[in-house]
Amino acid sequence: MYPVSVDHPGNRGILNKMEYQRSTFSKLTGPVDVICNSIRGPLVNGDLAGRYPITGRGFNSLNHYALFYAHVTRLARRRNYDFLYIRYPFAIPGFLGFLRRAKGANPSSKVIVEIATFPYLHELQTPKQRILGLLDHLGHDRLKKHVDAIVTFYGQSEIYGIPCIQSRNGVDVQRLPLRRRRQSADELAMITVGNLAERHGIDRVLCGMALYVRQPDSRRVTLHVVGDGPALPDLVTLAAKLGIEEHVRFHGMKSGTDLDAAFEDADIALDSLGLHRLHLPSSSSLKAREYCARGIPFVLASHDPDFPPELPFVLHVPSTDDPLDISTMVEFSAEVQKKHPTNNRDMRSYAGKRLTWEAKLEPLAQFLEAELNGGGIEELVR
Repeated sequence: MYPVSVDHPGNRGILNKMEYQRSTFSKLTGPVDVICNSIRGPLVNGDLAGRYPITGRGFNSLNHYALFYAHVTRLARRRNYDFLYIRYPFAIPGFLGFLRRAKGANPSSKVIVEIATFPYLHELQTPKQRILGLLDHLGHDRLKKHVDAIVTFYGQSEIYGIPCIQSRNGVDVQRLPLRRRRQSADELAMITVGNLAERHGIDRVLCGMALYVRQPDSRRVTLHVVGDGPALPDLVTLAAKLGIEEHVRFHGMKSGTDLDAAFEDADIALDSLGLHRLHLPSSSSLKAREYCARGIPFVLASHDPDFPPELPFVLHVPSTDDPLDISTMVEFSAEVQKKHPTNNRDMRSYAGKRLTWEAKLEPLAQFLEAELNGGGIEELVR
């Protein structure tokens, strides 16, 4: 269950992940239903499963945080699921009530909650988010009454008194085209993709570019920013303030073949370079895994166990607020092209062996099988 709206363009990455997980769970555990939200009502496997009586501006939040859980409670009771896998929506009253009623209707079902970012308080910036954070603070101790395990990507063994299953994000390699090897001698073209926020650290790139382009022996550099989000206006303003507008192209949201074409025009990609601002101990970003599957070398600022320092197609940079050293990126791109001519296929192979959703969700499938057969979680949380 994903309590996110399919109508919000900023949720595209989450929705893609949801589809990848659905496909993998179906292979590992048998048929599954995917439940998520829309402005009209809840969706089950993409089909409308109920309608909100009133929709439109001013009612979407009410529908999302109240009526959505009333609908999915009825669905859970009717379908008698063996397990529920839920992306954490904060411990708000509607969600806690849903857990209580769903577990009461089928005590043998297992409830697993995925907390995509932990700790997450530093992500709460708007007044609405802070209110949700306050409600979460008041309610999260009640989760352990109804939740069997939490899936975490950051190494915790326990959250809110609930045992954790360690996991990492994965990628569906076959759904992403292999990028052709770009030959670029006169320009360094960078690309970053996502729902733009402070954690992406694009300001570090812009400040680094402003320093680099003033050097007399600099190559031409271009940054392609693909996506939209709360940080976009500030990034446009910063690029103008630094006098590098001609080096930065804001493309807006892209998907499908348009996104594929954008990658073909880039030499290297940028992972989130500001995750330290959220005080996260490590990274497990979806886009780094997609970059790898596509076969485009990329820049990583945070520790990610799936990408150790010895990999030739990843440039590790400091996890600070300092401007990015563009000279180092120019040298990295040139070295990859010269010394690793098959880097795109090598990256694709690496992703296929180590980063698939099947590999990442296998421990969770083992947990579910053990629990549903009367086993326990002890071995999986060590």
